[in-house]
Amino acid sequence: MRLVVWDFDGTLADSRPLIEAGMEFTLGRLGLQDLSGVRDLWMQQVGLPVEEGLRRTFEGVAVEPAEVLKVYRTFDWLGHEHLLQPFPGMSDLVHELHGRGVNMAIASSKRTAALARQVAGFGWADCFSPLVTPDDVRLGKPHPESLEICLQVHGLAPGEAVMAGDTPFDLEMAQRAGVPGIAVGHGFYDREALQACDPLAYASDVPALRDILLSMVTP
Repeated sequence: MRLVVWDFDGTLADSRPLIEAGMEFTLGRLGLQDLSGVRDLWMQQVGLPVEEGLRRTFEGVAVEPAEVLKVYRTFDWLGHEHLLQPFPGMSDLVHELHGRGVNMAIASSKRTAALARQVAGFGWADCFSPLVTPDDVRLGKPHPESLEICLQVHGLAPGEAVMAGDTPFDLEMAQRAGVPGIAVGHGFYDREALQACDPLAYASDVPALRDILLSMVTP
């Protein structure tokens, strides 16, 4: 493989504490903190563009998804960004792959400004190109457009790349683009949900992911 395309939240970075903080803020402001099942349903949409995730979560509830989004965006994301950290061992893996000359890109449902800032904050600014976000595509995950852009930038065929992601949306995107998918088990979805997407491989943690990638990539 000549290119590794990564998801960001739940794959490279443990964003659960930050997302949960934003979720609790939003539910509290809207008086929905006691709404049964809403937290689990919300978390099941992580990996989609936020607008689509909130539509799926709140459609049919006595609040408009657009209103939820409006409140969600008033949360002090930058002030709580310390809650977002790379998974243990992930920075070492990123730098090891980069040092071996492995091309890497990110296809994320996070917006460009936040993603670029967070990638730079982890010391990864030189390790990934391109960073593809909903700002760059007409259709977000699980549509394959984000992954197709990564392939086009590097001039590669689908079989020359691999997609590493922690959600069914990542793996469906990979399937639709014809790119082998690696299911990452330390994120937002359990093994059963990920293996139902028929990934090429499953990595339970960062060491397992390292072994898989180093056995596949060709600088």
